[in-house]
Amino acid sequence: MNFYLLDNNLNYIQIIEVYTSMIWTTRYYTPGDFELYAPASPDLLNVLQRDYYIVRDDDLTQCMIIADFEVKTDVENGDYITITGQSLKSILGRRIIWTQTVLNGNVETMIRKLVTDNAINPAIAARAISRLVLGDTIGLTATIEAQYTGDNLADTLTAIGQTYGIGYDVLLDLENKQFKFVLLQGVNRTYSQNTVPRVIFSNEYENLLTTDYKYNSDNYKNVALVAGEGEGTARKTAAMGTASGLDRYELYVDARDVSSNDGEITAAEYDNLLLERGAQKLAETVITESIEGEIEPNYTYQLNRDYFLGDLVEVINAYGVSMSPRITEVIECHDTNGYTCIPTFATDV
Repeated sequence: MNFYLLDNNLNYIQIIEVYTSMIWTTRYYTPGDFELYAPASPDLLNVLQRDYYIVRDDDLTQCMIIADFEVKTDVENGDYITITGQSLKSILGRRIIWTQTVLNGNVETMIRKLVTDNAINPAIAARAISRLVLGDTIGLTATIEAQYTGDNLADTLTAIGQTYGIGYDVLLDLENKQFKFVLLQGVNRTYSQNTVPRVIFSNEYENLLTTDYKYNSDNYKNVALVAGEGEGTARKTAAMGTASGLDRYELYVDARDVSSNDGEITAAEYDNLLLERGAQKLAETVITESIEGEIEPNYTYQLNRDYFLGDLVEVINAYGVSMSPRITEVIECHDTNGYTCIPTFATDV
């Protein structure tokens, strides 16, 4: 695998063919990142700049933005440079939701509205992100009723995504020199369906080399008291969740930024806005099961051919722990030992 270095105008600068190791991490809900460790050379150092782009020759749509680089000199072992940065979709983290925005309707339409109003075609021209466009729709049917003011755009997309099981990405379109915002909905490849070929990772299939199983309830909450506008005892609140006794874990959510606009939004609509905020916060505090495992990358299934980031698959470890989780992260590594692929499989309990 080789890498291409592109400048701010997406023009080809240089190919990087010689490197010691590469770690390339993609994530379903949040931006990914990369680390490239290579011999230092004057040719590379002379052209390397912050906010330049790096793409892989095996998939030109996946792009990383250079943030930092470090050069270490060593008389015995030679001089090396470490280049790090984040995936292209991290550009959405450079924007906030500038004005109060009420979402009420199809979740895909509303998410695309957030991106359009704050990064593609905002009222303030200086806020527009050059080259960013909307990609094709994927036909989501869920609905959302929510209100945001001042929230980070990327964090909001993550919160909505975790609530509805939706990922997002910004893909590079080199031919048209565009950044395409797309939503992701992983394909169900588990035993529960018969539409597409199933994907099973297990010791029996000899494609699961190592596993690290985690059951985590540290931040678990199942009831939320959401406090909106107003002061003291007159403050408007809404409660979500019905657990009781020792099974009840409570969370306080300060949603003072959610406004009824002096009665413009009805009481019922306002309650729904508070409940949506509560649902998003509770989605961040669920019990999670996850298996992080190194897989045999070419034996049974290949990444981006048989399965993709965000898909639901079957995972069975050596102790019989069986899950039908989503692939929420993929770490790919190239080094002197070859290629390894480490997906993280996670599910909410």
